[in-house]
Amino acid sequence: MSKRKIIKAYWKRILFSISLLIFGILIILLLTDNISTFDNTIYNIIIKLKCEPVTYFFRFISFLCSTWFIFFLAVGIMIFSKNKKNAFYIVLNILLCVVLNQILKYLFARSRPIDINLVLEQGFSFPSGHSMVSLSFYGFVTYIIVHKKISKKKKVLFSSLLISLVLLIGISRIYLGVHYASDVCAGYALSMAYLLLYIKLFYNKLKT
Repeated sequence: MSKRKIIKAYWKRILFSISLLIFGILIILLLTDNISTFDNTIYNIIIKLKCEPVTYFFRFISFLCSTWFIFFLAVGIMIFSKNKKNAFYIVLNILLCVVLNQILKYLFARSRPIDINLVLEQGFSFPSGHSMVSLSFYGFVTYIIVHKKISKKKKVLFSSLLISLVLLIGISRIYLGVHYASDVCAGYALSMAYLLLYIKLFYNKLKT
């Protein structure tokens, strides 16, 4: 079997393994106090964008994965969605991801950045809840869209918009000074592994 065929056959397992590896590396760097250089480098690059219009933009982007926004969005999906099974699995996905994130936050108990905050946030920092929930929620919606019977152009358009939103949410948390870059990267890495597992164990097996 060629490398291309191997990757095509096992890409989900490969991505799952890489995601957990990245998450594990970030944990090691965090626990050994060797992560500040990475965090400072990324922050110093992103903060060069700092100006009032960009701040308003990133505050809005961050709001798109806030607790209240996601809550009302989930309620709206449950009420108005024609496909109640998909709606159920979207909401279940959010709940499980939030629970997992909160457990890890209290486990690592990393304090948020200080003196660079453009907005105030409560709770611990690692891993970023916005990063985890945005990727698991918008990523799962993307997965559903890709497997819908709609045109390829619409799939590409909607998927590109949602993926871009997820990335912007992570950048917004660093820019606003409420998360370190390693918090965001850890949130993305773990959420990717979680989402792949969720789709395999819950959605694909139980949706029928």
